Amino acid sequence: MIYFDYDGVIGNTEEGLFDEYERQKENLEGITKRQYLINMDWYDWLRKKGPRGNAFEVLRKHDPKEACILTSCCSIKEGESKIIYLRENFIRNSIIIVPIDIPKYMVVEPRHNLLVEDNLDNAIGWLQNGGQALIVSKKPVKVCKNISSLEQAFEYAKKMA
Repeated sequence: MIYFDYDGVIGNTEEGLFDEYERQKENLEGITKRQYLINMDWYDWLRKKGPRGNAFEVLRKHDPKEACILTSCCSIKEGESKIIYLRENFIRNSIIIVPIDIPKYMVVEPRHNLLVEDNLDNAIGWLQNGGQALIVSKKPVKVCKNISSLEQAFEYAKKMA
């Protein structure tokens, strides 16, 4: 099974995420970045940022049973917003919400599974627990193969099978 991260892999959500927080930092006294994330309008943010490249088209093209979406969320509201947004965009893959403080390898068994991730720590944890990982990164990494599209992940998974 292929497990795709959402933020930074399927969705274009990470760029600019804290811009507003940084602009209003003085007025947000006592509010941490995490609290800011918990309180933000995730549905609006997801719609505003959209998918990364042709990610939605690639997911729609493949059988939903080939891949799941494994996404870390800091709140129920964020998880709900991602589910609603994906379903409204006709993404039928299973969606697994992972609490932000729990490693993905503790939620899904990594062995015999492929994680496509932009967070190197998540990829390393997956690898250390017997899984395969691909990283979506502009910088090359030594621990796993870099890719730039979801289609490359499906091609890699076929070679693994």
